[in-house]
Amino acid sequence: MKKDNRVILERRFVPKGSIFIKQGDEAYSAYLIQSGSVSVYSKVNDDVHELAQLGAGEICGEMALVNDGPRIASVKAIEDCNLIVITRTAFEEKLRKVDPTIYAIIKMLIERLKNLNETVVGENKTSEKSKKKN
Repeated sequence: MKKDNRVILERRFVPKGSIFIKQGDEAYSAYLIQSGSVSVYSKVNDDVHELAQLGAGEICGEMALVNDGPRIASVKAIEDCNLIVITRTAFEEKLRKVDPTIYAIIKMLIERLKNLNETVVGENKTSEKSKKKN
């Protein structure tokens, strides 16, 4: 008899208007949007930049699964949302079970994405400093 590997994942309801991911906070989980929609945005000084609007079937906060740094954006519910919580531990457990070639490709892509994010954040910080000097 085959063992059932399904895991019951935590679900979370987020009402419209709620900010459930805050830029700068520590990150331990991502969220799969079951229903509703969200706005992903970043704040630099007093400027707010919307990065994306996401809906059912999409994931927000995914960098928390691969990066130990703080959140790089905030996420606000545009509509009432039902979310599935994906913890870093659950993600890493699933990742360990994939084919070794696929695992190597994913790890390489993760490193490249981390480097790209660090470059972008560094450029934003440099831009902020030059604005303050002017």
